[in-house]
Amino acid sequence: MVQLATHTAEELADLFAAQIKLARLELSRDLRLTLKRATRIALCIPPLVVGYAFAMAALSSFLATYFGRSAALGSVAALQIAVASIGLRPALNRKGTTQTGFRATTEKPNKISGVDGT
Repeated sequence: MVQLATHTAEELADLFAAQIKLARLELSRDLRLTLKRATRIALCIPPLVVGYAFAMAALSSFLATYFGRSAALGSVAALQIAVASIGLRPALNRKGTTQTGFRATTEKPNKISGVDGT
């Protein structure tokens, strides 16, 4: 009986150690993926911003031939404000809620025969 208890305790300790090792591996994998994504974003944002600035300058230059420089710059600025407000609306409507990755469900758990006493 004592041998069985000792063996069970050893197996339980091994199981806990394996679970901790698995959790560490999963966390390191997630960290690597997150760093890859962050690096990709960091490398792509500067060319995107510069290209966007040149596109807006070209648009205001084009509009300046028809409306004058001040009106062209004002209309491009108004366009920027409208696009930014539309783009920020979903982020501002969350009001501090966070997503945990778990789905909320209203379903009752399935009963397993023999577990609940039936």
